[in-house]
This record gives sequence, C-alpha cells and structure tokens, in this order.
Amino acid sequence: MKKIILAAFFLMVSNAVFAQETQEQLAGNVSLVLDYDLKFRAASYSNLDYSSENKISDNIFSQYLTLNIIGKFDDKIEMSAKLASYGISGKPYTVNSVFLMPYENNNSSVFLETAFLTYKNKDKVPFVIYAGKQEITQGDGLIIDGNNNGLLGVRGKADVLDSVDLDLFIAKDGGSDVTVLGVNAAIKKIFPKVEIGLYQERNNSGFMFTKGILDESLPINHDNKTFYNIRVAGENFKYGYKIELAKQTGELVRTSTDTVDYDNFALALEGTWKGKVLNRDSNAKLLFSYASADGENYFNPSFARRYNGIKRVGYGELFAANNADSFLVLPHGYYGINTLGAAFDTKPFSFLQTGIAFYLYSASDVRVEAGDAGLASIYGAEADLGNEFDFYAKYTYKNYFDVGFSFAVYTPPSNSNDVFRNTDASYLFQIELSSKF
Repeated sequence: MKKIILAAFFLMVSNAVFAQETQEQLAGNVSLVLDYDLKFRAASYSNLDYSSENKISDNIFSQYLTLNIIGKFDDKIEMSAKLASYGISGKPYTVNSVFLMPYENNNSSVFLETAFLTYKNKDKVPFVIYAGKQEITQGDGLIIDGNNNGLLGVRGKADVLDSVDLDLFIAKDGGSDVTVLGVNAAIKKIFPKVEIGLYQERNNSGFMFTKGILDESLPINHDNKTFYNIRVAGENFKYGYKIELAKQTGELVRTSTDTVDYDNFALALEGTWKGKVLNRDSNAKLLFSYASADGENYFNPSFARRYNGIKRVGYGELFAANNADSFLVLPHGYYGINTLGAAFDTKPFSFLQTGIAFYLYSASDVRVEAGDAGLASIYGAEADLGNEFDFYAKYTYKNYFDVGFSFAVYTPPSNSNDVFRNTDASYLFQIELSSKF
C-alpha cells in the first residue's frame, strides 16, 4: 500500500512539474498585447453649405474608441483584432451628407474595424501574408487608404532579390460588390526612394461613391478605374521632399447612353524643413496638389484618405480638401480641387506645440462661369475656391495624453458671380483630447 501511495504521489508531482514546464514554454512563445486609444472632440461650425443661401451652423460632440488586441503565437503567426466605437451627437444638419463618415456610428455602436491573421516567412525570400479585414494604405493615401475602417481581403509583401519590396493586395469594401486590388514596388538601396504602383477599383455595386461612401441615390451600371502611380521621396537631417504623380483611366457607365471615359492625372509636391527657430524645435512645410479635370472626367479615387476615425481630414482643418472633394459643401459643377499651402509649427516648451497654416484652393474645371482663377490660372486652374487660415496649440503629457485647441477660418472666393449661394466666411472652433496606452 505504501508503494502504491508513493507511486501515486510521484505521478502527481511529475504531472504537476510537466504542466508547469508546458505553461512556461507556452508563456515564452505566446504573448498578448492590448492597445487602447480614445479620442474626444467638441467642435463648433458655421456656414457649412455654400450651395445654400441659409448660413447653417452646427455644434457637435464626437468620440472614437478603439481596443486593439494582438496575439503573438510565435515568430511566424500573429493575430490582430481592433474593436472600434464611433459616436457623434448634435448633428441635425445632414443635407448633402456634410458629416457623413464611413463608420457604423448610430448610438456609438461597436464594430470590427480590423481583424486579420499575419504569417511571416524568414527564409531565403522573406515574405508576409495578411488575411482578413485590414488597413491598406499606399504612400500618403492619394489613391488607397483604409480610412480607419478596414478593407476585407488578402495582402502579401515580399523582399525580392534584396532590392525590391513588393506589395500585392486584393480586397472588398464592406459587404458591397466593390473590389480594390493593386501592386506596389519599392526600389531599395537607392536614393531617393522610388515606388511604382498599379491599382484598380471595380465598382459593380450599382451605386456611385460620394466622398468615399456608396450613395444609393446615385444608381449606375458600373464604375471602373485604373491608377498608375509613381512616388519619389528623400530626406536628410534638415530637408525632405515628396513627389507623387498618378494617372487615372477607366469608365463610368450609368446607362448605355450616359458614360464618362476617365483620362486624367494628379500631382502632389511637398517640401519640409526641420530645425530651430529662436532655439526652439520647429518645422515648416510647403505643398502643392493638382488634379486635372474636364467635367466629370476628373481625378477621383474612391478610397483616397478622407477620415481618421473622428473627423474628415485633408488640406486644411475645415475645408479638408483632397483632389476630388472637400468637407464643406460646394456648389455643383466644380471638378478637380487644387491646393497651394504652407504650414509652420514650433515648440516653445517641451510640452506645448503651436502652429499655423495657410491654404489657397482652386478648381481645374467648372460647368458654369465662376469668376477668374487669379494666380491659380498659372497652373491651369479655371476658378478660385477661396482660402483657409488655421491655428492650433497642443499640450502633451508624456506620450499617452494630449489636449489641443484649434481655430480655422475659410474665406470663399469674392468673385464667384453668385455660383456660391452665400459668400460669408466659415469658422471652426474645436477642442480635441486623445489618450492611449
């Protein structure tokens, strides 16, 4: 009996030791990472719609919360899932979808922003495969960006011959019949950095996009676009630059007798400087963005960068332009938005950053006479779209909390010849809080 008891005791101890060793091995290979990001915004707008004579204002509160869960099983397999909640209140003015965003934003509902698996191979030809709903961004988002809402698909990255980073993807937009695919090649070991891309949008959903969101009030047969893109970038300790040139082809077919053939291009230039002014860390930026247009034949990628989870983003805090559209509602008939801008910021204290920016906007084509383009006619613009001045100040506490105040004023063109239904300035006052860990 004593032998049996001793044998049982030895077996229990052995199992316990084995279980502990197994848990320690698993603990050494498996890890779980949680990222938390909360943004809150209070904003006051005036004169949102220049296609209306009514000078409509609005005050809103919005919040954006994400919880990113990353599980690492070993050095090859990783799982990531990001839960998001987006909410906005006080938005009675929704005509022309001025506050439209590509998120499930009713009653601060929780939705899956991204959820994907990652497989990494580190053999002779290193490659990574991503499968699931994921953020896909090419360059600065001139053509392709997930807009903090994810695209469902497969993506692969490979290091080819140790000199080219190859990036291929195919994805769907939500549950709609819209396919996005592309290939991007980044040439390494040369200066400046060069990237070449080819992308396609195949929209067979039956509806057009408005500001990057399917609009069921605009039925179509199909809308297919192909983009050819090249990016060049370089920087040193003080100076940097980016050059991006893209060409768009394809066709929009509403009916057999109502079609648009795309044949246009866009150009984006940016120069940066960083150094010290009055012995304070400072940065400066000059930028120029141009999009050709001939009526509805204008540069208009559906998935260009427009949103960051809590608001519309672009050139200018209020106007928020890209090459195809803006946040403020413009009168119908303006195509191809161009921007000439300058920005400067400095840090008077280690915890405080302040900055200013100024933007001039113009249109490459208008269906009605909208007044002279002014200086913008030098680079082919046909109409003035006004200007914007921005100011901001941001306080940062360590690396996980900041609060900022910003002010922006947009001034419409003075010679719009009644195309703008009102010509009063538009103002934005806002406070933003952000916390993450």
